[in-house]
Amino acid sequence: MHATRKGTNAGGMRRYNERLILSAIRRMNGASKADLARLTLLSPQAVARIVDELETGGLLVPAGKRTGGMGQPATIYRINGARGYTVGVEVGRSGLTLVLLNFDGECQATRHCPMSFPSINMVVREVDRFTDEHLAAVSLLNPRTFLGVGIAMPWFLGEWRDELGISNDQASEWRSQGVGARLREGIPWKLFFENDGNAATLAQFLCGAGLDLQNFLCANLGTFVGGGLVLGGRIVHGKHGNAGALASMPVFANGKPDYLIHYASLYALADAGEAERTAWVSRCSEALGFVIISANSLLDLEAVIIDGALPNVLLTEVVAAVKQRLHGDVPPDFFMPAIRVGALGKAAAAIGAGLLPLYSTFSPELAALSKGPADVQS
Repeated sequence: MHATRKGTNAGGMRRYNERLILSAIRRMNGASKADLARLTLLSPQAVARIVDELETGGLLVPAGKRTGGMGQPATIYRINGARGYTVGVEVGRSGLTLVLLNFDGECQATRHCPMSFPSINMVVREVDRFTDEHLAAVSLLNPRTFLGVGIAMPWFLGEWRDELGISNDQASEWRSQGVGARLREGIPWKLFFENDGNAATLAQFLCGAGLDLQNFLCANLGTFVGGGLVLGGRIVHGKHGNAGALASMPVFANGKPDYLIHYASLYALADAGEAERTAWVSRCSEALGFVIISANSLLDLEAVIIDGALPNVLLTEVVAAVKQRLHGDVPPDFFMPAIRVGALGKAAAAIGAGLLPLYSTFSPELAALSKGPADVQS
């Protein structure tokens, strides 16, 4: 793993350095003080002081010794999972997924709530049910322990009506001003909002297939295909928080221009038989291969991670077909990115949503992740 950003030994940056240490330990799944000094370029004395303070504050715990090197065995430190908890919610077009995470980003409970199309009242009701059940069960009502609720959803949840088969009334509720205010009125916890593709990408970056990566594209195959982009160890949001969204990426198929949403989305698999599924895998892999070549030619990525809400067997078929397409279709001056299979599945965006309170409070990325498009913030 390469350092994504350097620590500073200058005064006035103590809080930043604490976040940097916590972020590094989370992504490395445990590290010694010497590891952290090499990674952050902080002095060994500064790292020792910060780690000792974080341990005293209950944020870090010793997790064994590393032997085999020169000198004394090195103590390995990990995030103290019991230090705090969050709830993550994905508001999807065909249902909700809710997760309870501990401070180390480990999933403690999961619930999937299928529905034809969610309303705001449905979201509030299911979040209330989930938090009442799980927070009471583990006595997490202390605000110092419960860090908040992250909500991940498409910024354009009510769009693409024809593909979803929903009414204009259903769609318009999510287009109206005040969505964020209505959610805040019904959910009595600190809320963090993020685009569902960016949330799934954050989950891959912090606890999934992107742990060792600094530059990658994430393709998340859901009801509608989505995605996100990490460059230089940071999630790229863009002007409207929608960078890396793959649904509207152009493709060329059947002799005409179209969009990836029509070729790599799971809504097209509803009630599909074996022949239809095979045809979908072929269309999906061809379109994804086209998008990967286009994106990588512009960005020169380390990897592309493909994951989503489809069975592992089908995901494996898609990834194998994408790899075959790429090896046959790429131009001669193309640097092939690694194609990785994610393992977070349909919970990826919800896990990323649950990581938002942790990432916002205990990450060196100081940008406010509670900001999104105007319709969410109103």
